[in-house]
Amino acid sequence: MPEIEGVRYQTVFFDFDGVIADTNTLKKRNIHASVAKHLAPQPAAEFVSFFTANNGVPREKKVYSRFDAQTGRQILQDYARRNRESFERISTTPGFELFFQNCQQDGARTWVLSGGDAGEIRAILRRNGLDQFDGILAGPDTKSEHLRRLEYPEPALFIGDSRHDHEVAKEFGLGFIFMSGYTQFAEWKEYFRKNKIDKIISNLGDLL
Repeated sequence: MPEIEGVRYQTVFFDFDGVIADTNTLKKRNIHASVAKHLAPQPAAEFVSFFTANNGVPREKKVYSRFDAQTGRQILQDYARRNRESFERISTTPGFELFFQNCQQDGARTWVLSGGDAGEIRAILRRNGLDQFDGILAGPDTKSEHLRRLEYPEPALFIGDSRHDHEVAKEFGLGFIFMSGYTQFAEWKEYFRKNKIDKIISNLGDLL
């Protein structure tokens, strides 16, 4: 089993955006283009700030919290189309493939735990030959909703890049590693000075 800071983990949960793949910047650009059709520049920028500040929360919950059903559906459809088009050449982050292989060789269970869209995630993993996870737990259900239903061997580790990821890990008593290389959580240094976690890494190569 993977050993991190003296703990041998039997389960590893990976966030997707900003951990497995560097998609955060593309998604920010895509959601801005999608909402800009419905809002003036300043409100659009404010919504994008809200959207990225809540990375890890399913897109549906964020969009429908600010838009009516018809407008929200149009934004989500346009956003999904833009994501499909811009993710065609996305590869995984440095160190991910080898770390994932090490987890499998050590007998750990592995899940993707993401607020993103399962179809988008599955397409990127398949293009990179990495569809051997035990499962993809993704939106529109929240990470907490997935974990409440899931049975998994413990101790378990969650590798994420957002404040929400840490809050979920804390809620379920998971070990937590914060990956900073592609995060949009601007205040992470100050936050993790006050919140003790297993480790802070730039990318998964730091764990090899």
